[in-house]
Amino acid sequence: MATKAICPQLPSPTTTPPSSHDGICANATWNKIGTIVAGGNGQGSGLNQLNKPSGLFVDDDDAVYIVDGMNDRVVKWRPGDSSGQVVAGGNGPGNHTDQLDDASSIVVDKNGTMFICDSRNTRVLQWVKGENQAQIIVDNILCWGLAMDYEGSLYVADAHEHEIKKWPDNQIVAGGNGEGAALNQLRFFAHIFVDRDKSVYVADDGNHRVMKWIVGAKEGIVVAGGNGQGDHMDQLSDPQSMIVDQLGTVYVADWGNHRIMRWFNGSKSGSVIIDDR
Repeated sequence: MATKAICPQLPSPTTTPPSSHDGICANATWNKIGTIVAGGNGQGSGLNQLNKPSGLFVDDDDAVYIVDGMNDRVVKWRPGDSSGQVVAGGNGPGNHTDQLDDASSIVVDKNGTMFICDSRNTRVLQWVKGENQAQIIVDNILCWGLAMDYEGSLYVADAHEHEIKKWPDNQIVAGGNGEGAALNQLRFFAHIFVDRDKSVYVADDGNHRVMKWIVGAKEGIVVAGGNGQGDHMDQLSDPQSMIVDQLGTVYVADWGNHRIMRWFNGSKSGSVIIDDR
């Protein structure tokens, strides 16, 4: 997921969001027709095509890094480009350090260094800008999501252990109590997000909810969904990713319902801002 701010930056990190409003009026509407920023030329392996993209990151220059899953590569698309540039992988599926296999997530630091969940190879790669090969920094982990805080620490979602760890500390910051639906557990989660306070948000898709874990907490807080699988305004269905603005408003990719929802901080239900109808 992208880590760019939706609203203007606050002067410093704060442990208490100042309000439940994100600066976008409650009755705002979104265009039903989006603007294509990458792909859009059918499924394929051409530089102007994608094949089952599974993750993305937007940098400060609005360049989009896309984990192009079935092409086993990461492609960078700059604003206005008609085709992308392969910046990682692209050498077929495999476990060499110049290859990817079913990668799922990416974050990029201020220097352009990429950190990639190379899921089928059960590793996290660090790919320095301009290099032809990566370095393995975490091994033997079923990585499914990545995030980075403002200090540059990496957060890695381990789908096998149902936990999120902070690296290089190797510290469990969410989950770690086995698979389940309790507030201290996760189940088949997808992507993650870390806010300015280093709280970790988890798209806990197996439990059809989004969870927030505050630093040092022993259990999470449900901030979206958590009322069973469904399409009501207080429900989600297999949420896959989310982004959170600096006032705590959560935007959720509600995959099973083919919609994007907005949940204000503290709300018991959300509103649909984009759907397929």
